[in-house]
Amino acid sequence: MSTAIHNRAIKKTLETAFGRGRVTVRGSRGTAYGWLTVNIDWTPRDIEQKREMESLVWDLLAVAGLDQQIGSYGYADPESDYGSGRCIHIGFNPCRYHQTMRLSDGSLAVRREYNADWETLSA
Repeated sequence: MSTAIHNRAIKKTLETAFGRGRVTVRGSRGTAYGWLTVNIDWTPRDIEQKREMESLVWDLLAVAGLDQQIGSYGYADPESDYGSGRCIHIGFNPCRYHQTMRLSDGSLAVRREYNADWETLSA
């Protein structure tokens, strides 16, 4: 499968979940050839929700059979200098809050930054 066809298939698959026009897929050139950058116009509530959505993206790609087309780098060897992973960057809009927590009364407490104080949001 050519790179252009592969990228279009990824975009079409992700647009079914996130909406038409909200997904961009770009392939890198030069020394980073083979890497993909996927940007999705969606704003996660916090870092945990961002991780859940990244997992959803991988699930969607797996169902479509496109996850095997994405390259990998590194080795599983613990002696490897740079680790291992897949040749893709998945990006969303910046998170609204760093961390959220639902309180016993049903209200939402948030941390806007790492190690900031918790603040309760009014409904």
